[in-house]
Amino acid sequence: MIDIDEPTRRKLRQLRLSTFADVFFDLLNDDANADELPEDIFFAAVDKALDARRERNIIKAITHARFAYPQATIADVTDHEARGINDRQLKRLATTRWREHPVNLHIFAPTGTGKTYIACALGVAACQSGHAVAYYRLDQLVAELAVLEPTGSDYTAAMRKLINVDLLIIDDFLTMSIDQRGQEDLTKIIIDRDGRLPTIISSQSTAAYWVEILPNRIGAESLVSRLNNGRRIQIGTHDIRKQLAEERIRDHSD
Repeated sequence: MIDIDEPTRRKLRQLRLSTFADVFFDLLNDDANADELPEDIFFAAVDKALDARRERNIIKAITHARFAYPQATIADVTDHEARGINDRQLKRLATTRWREHPVNLHIFAPTGTGKTYIACALGVAACQSGHAVAYYRLDQLVAELAVLEPTGSDYTAAMRKLINVDLLIIDDFLTMSIDQRGQEDLTKIIIDRDGRLPTIISSQSTAAYWVEILPNRIGAESLVSRLNNGRRIQIGTHDIRKQLAEERIRDHSD
């Protein structure tokens, strides 16, 4: 049995190698590896430690994104034909290298059709690919910025995060109207991201409606032209929320 004494563990922690050391010695002391060469065990430990670190980073990225559905996956999007969903398109989008292809995406569908779940599933897939993602409902985003003084350091830090995150997802876009300050904050974010980093917009309304409802018409056209120049997913009217609720009732009654 080979073990690491505490002074050696402290040294490994200083080198940030303590997790690797634990994995390596666990493999080395495993009877199943008795006939393996030490160097093969070493390389196996490297792979296992890297996989563990990658998994921790994915969990951390998903937690920091604050998704409405943190467990969402493209694989769990069902009833494609009934809902008017292009399965191949979704799968292609899920593998997008967002930093390399900073094209905006508009998910357009009536309420209850699952657009929030799809937006979250794409965001989770991005986290699994090593991207940093931030998810907000528009009303939530506007409210969080509204309490910050535009000249203050907290506002600057919040805007820097929104402007520089690899993928920004804004859900329930203009489901409720926003005020002039909200439009100004949103415009700053989108203009600074334009052509540099992508934004996913999920809404039940079109770009024409956005222009009409935003308080500053001239500014609205500039904002909307940037948001509406990318890819688009349009979902049919099938109410998946109602369908799932009915299925849960049937399951409960059986």
